[in-house]
Amino acid sequence: MLQILLQTGIRVSELVSLPLQAIDLQARTMLVAGKGNKERTIPLEKKGILALKNYLATRPKSLDQHVFLNYNGAGISRRGAEKIIEKYRAVSGITKRFSCHSLRHTFGSYKATQGVSPFQLKEWMGHTSISTTQIYVHMGQEGAKKAMEATSL
Repeated sequence: MLQILLQTGIRVSELVSLPLQAIDLQARTMLVAGKGNKERTIPLEKKGILALKNYLATRPKSLDQHVFLNYNGAGISRRGAEKIIEKYRAVSGITKRFSCHSLRHTFGSYKATQGVSPFQLKEWMGHTSISTTQIYVHMGQEGAKKAMEATSL
C-alpha cells in the first residue's frame, strides 16, 4: 500500500476502493475511480509494479475483489489502511509523522520538481482544477530556488 500511494499519488479512499480488475500489469496501468466517480488511468512505475506483483502473489484467496484486504478477507477500510501505514512508519524507525495524504503530497511535489507539467500532474492526481495542482508546482519552484543558490557561481 505504501509503495502504491507513493508511486501513484492516489488518495487513500481511491486505494481502498481499488478493484483487482483495475490493475493491468501488462499495460503497466491502473484505472482509478476518483472523486465524483471520474475515472483516470495512471501509469505504473517499475517499483509500483513490483510491489503489486509481490503483494498479489501473497494476497489471500477471497471472493472480495478489492486489491487490498483486511484480516477477514474483505476490502480494507480507509482507517485500516491508515493504521497499516502508521504501523510501518513506526517499525521502520521513521520518527517524523506522516499520513497517507502526506504521501500524496510527496508524490505531487516530487513530480513537480522533476519537471512534470502541471497539466499531466493534474490528470494523475485527479484534480478538477489546475489551480489545485499549482500548489505542487510552487513547492517545486521552492526547491529550484534552493538548487540555484546551492550551485551559485
